[in-house]
Amino acid sequence: MRKVDLVAGVVMLVLVGLMLFVIIPMEDEGGSWHGLSPYFFPVVMLFGIALSSIGLLYQAITKPSLYDDQPNTLTWSDLGFFLLISAIVLVSTIVLHKFGTWYGGPLMIAAAMIFMGERSPIRIVPTAIITVAVAQAIATYGLQTPLP
Repeated sequence: MRKVDLVAGVVMLVLVGLMLFVIIPMEDEGGSWHGLSPYFFPVVMLFGIALSSIGLLYQAITKPSLYDDQPNTLTWSDLGFFLLISAIVLVSTIVLHKFGTWYGGPLMIAAAMIFMGERSPIRIVPTAIITVAVAQAIATYGLQTPLP
């Protein structure tokens, strides 16, 4: 049994609980809205994270020898790459929050593509812009909910 699976599953469930019962209710300003609640998507995402965490815990408890033949090979460079992509997502999210979807969305997609090794602007630019345009169209016209 990998202790990291148990710890990760429990920590993620605690974070889901904090988001659902503390952070999201603190942000509730009341009022009325048209279409879906602005809390619908975060709650759906948290539901998925909770299910994944429960699955991870179930696997760690019921199949303790699943990873016995595999070494834990986390290196400093792997940790650095994880921290770098986390910083890219964090900065892009801050830009999205401050300046809107059309700045933060393409920035996040383009920066993640560059991080993963893509160097061709012919692939990066259309992917970043078309993805945000489709998401914007789905949210605005399909779900009738505004994006930042």
